[in-house]
Amino acid sequence: MSKVAVFGAGYVGLVTGACFADLGHEVAVRDVLPDRIEALRAGEVPIFEPGLGELLAKNRERLAFTTDVGEAIDGADFVYVAVGTPPTYSGDADLSAVWTVIDELPPLDRRVVVALKSTVPVGTGEKVRHRLDARGLRHVGYVSNPEFTAEGTAVRDFLHPDRIVIGAFDAADADAVEELHRGIEGPVVRCDVASAEMIKLAANAAL
Repeated sequence: MSKVAVFGAGYVGLVTGACFADLGHEVAVRDVLPDRIEALRAGEVPIFEPGLGELLAKNRERLAFTTDVGEAIDGADFVYVAVGTPPTYSGDADLSAVWTVIDELPPLDRRVVVALKSTVPVGTGEKVRHRLDARGLRHVGYVSNPEFTAEGTAVRDFLHPDRIVIGAFDAADADAVEELHRGIEGPVVRCDVASAEMIKLAANAAL
């Protein structure tokens, strides 16, 4: 089993964390909102999503909630980025929260895979890869693992997906993310990072 740090305790992050915990992984969910983290520690679910509260309660011993980056990443094998990327006035995605997570990553002395769940423009992965390299984190992997969940059915969508899309620069990182999903039945689509980003945008446009 792996340790997963999930950045962002909104719909996508909480569902991702709860479902990975349900698969048997140890999960730390980090958010910048202290009130949200306190509520989660107290067993309260700050969003309404059918089945999520039960999943969080059932896997409580495998779930931790924190506002501290170091605490979340301590011992983690994967860092899942599930922060908001709201549209800007011009219609682009606001990636400031994504960049904050990337820039907050501490110096890591081991192989960790950063996986992006957030919806981002095509080419974002290349920029993240360059940013990681520039920070001396060349040994940190990067994977695009977009979410295809809808509010109201997000837990079911995660655990019974139409597809699991994994876009990676390195095949070993894709293998690791695929293994992380062991226990979930669904076709795995492996591709390059830009293709994974495009698949997510195309799916959103179709819906």
